[in-house]
Amino acid sequence: MKGPEKLYEGNMRKKYLLFAIPLILSAMLSQSYTFVNSMLIGRFLGSEAFAAMAVTAELIEFFNSIFFGYLTGVGIYVSVLFGRNEKEKLLNVIKMNFFITTVFAVSISILCNVFCGQIFDLLNVNDEIYKNAESYFRIYICGLTVFQFNWGFTYISNGMGMTKMPLIASIVSGVFNVSLNYLFLSVLKLGIGFSALATIIGISVVTAFYFITFKNLFKDFGVSSKGIKFNKDDIKLSFDYGLPSMLQQMTMYSCTALVSPLTNTCSTAALSGYSVANKAKNLLLAVYQNSSKANTNLIAQAMGAKKINKIRQGIKIGVQQGLIFFGITLALFMIFARQFTGLFLDPIQDAESFTVSVNIIRFLFPFIFFNVFNNLFHGIFRAVGSGRLMFISTLIYAVAFVVYAYILFAVLPNDFKIYGVYIALSGAYITEVIFATVIFITGRWKTPEYKKIEALQVLGQSKG
Repeated sequence: MKGPEKLYEGNMRKKYLLFAIPLILSAMLSQSYTFVNSMLIGRFLGSEAFAAMAVTAELIEFFNSIFFGYLTGVGIYVSVLFGRNEKEKLLNVIKMNFFITTVFAVSISILCNVFCGQIFDLLNVNDEIYKNAESYFRIYICGLTVFQFNWGFTYISNGMGMTKMPLIASIVSGVFNVSLNYLFLSVLKLGIGFSALATIIGISVVTAFYFITFKNLFKDFGVSSKGIKFNKDDIKLSFDYGLPSMLQQMTMYSCTALVSPLTNTCSTAALSGYSVANKAKNLLLAVYQNSSKANTNLIAQAMGAKKINKIRQGIKIGVQQGLIFFGITLALFMIFARQFTGLFLDPIQDAESFTVSVNIIRFLFPFIFFNVFNNLFHGIFRAVGSGRLMFISTLIYAVAFVVYAYILFAVLPNDFKIYGVYIALSGAYITEVIFATVIFITGRWKTPEYKKIEALQVLGQSKG
């Protein structure tokens, strides 16, 4: 397996592409495994089990967002340290942050199990699915510790230019996950809690693989893996990178939760079509968002190496390739909207749901174009250390989305309300891109560190 790599060296366009493709494939595989597991649960355990899994999905995603949001930011800090060749400090930052996130993961798991009843009362969980939902939630939340290790190692690998490693990990965990789901649900006829256990086992295998790989990697670097030094400056910088990303992810899930009461008032048929369109949207997002991650890590490494020209070149390449990835994927979904929807719905028996999904994909997906730029701006702000601006930009999107959604649901006829969610989403994307573009053009995103590197380059050119 290819080791760590400086993304700003050599042919950057080629490296960007080779870096982005494994990220995209890994994300799409994860989505595919989720589809398969959902189908297995629905087929072997029935609609009640499927509903039991869905009833706590948003809460689980909210808890997950705390960790993968924070660790995304830590991964960017790792990119900067890798660009500086500070490998001993890099390892200590990894160990220190894993210690912190593990303490929080264990605490959340214990609290959720102790207060599970009260949580379910707040969620108004139906008596018919209460037992199944409780079983799934209790077991899944116990896996939070290994999940956060998996996310952390994924983002750290990306930060060090090793995207093939997360791709291999995704394949291995997915095979274990789907195979064990089939064994537990179909062969052994066990309950939905064992579906959560299958996920935990799959991730645990991959986490062990990551631990061994990184231990050997740093041994090759000549860095000792013993002990942790809790350096207050490293903790502060970790928080500077991690907390804005964490708040960003939590904000994203919170605004979706605030709009959920509106979508839940729509007809079952409309919700079914909306759900299928969301599956397509998640795949589309997986492509261009992971393309953007390549750009973020490249810029962060160049920041660490103080290569201002490489940062500028990386931004240009990111815009070009992000639009290419998005354009190709969008075109495929628009052309094959009926075929994709047909994987989940029957065009005759589910005619209304089928129409909703196809209409959203064909007529409202193009507006996601604006979010391609938002995502690239997020990556740039995060990479240069302007996490606060990234969070403010996301907050503007979130507030706009909620406000637009409530306005549209108040004025649109019942048959069109479900489309109002995506119209509101499109409006929120446009609102955010206006803000982010102004910030970028005016240079407000440039941190003191970036300005310092920029000034040193100007000084060097004048001397030359």
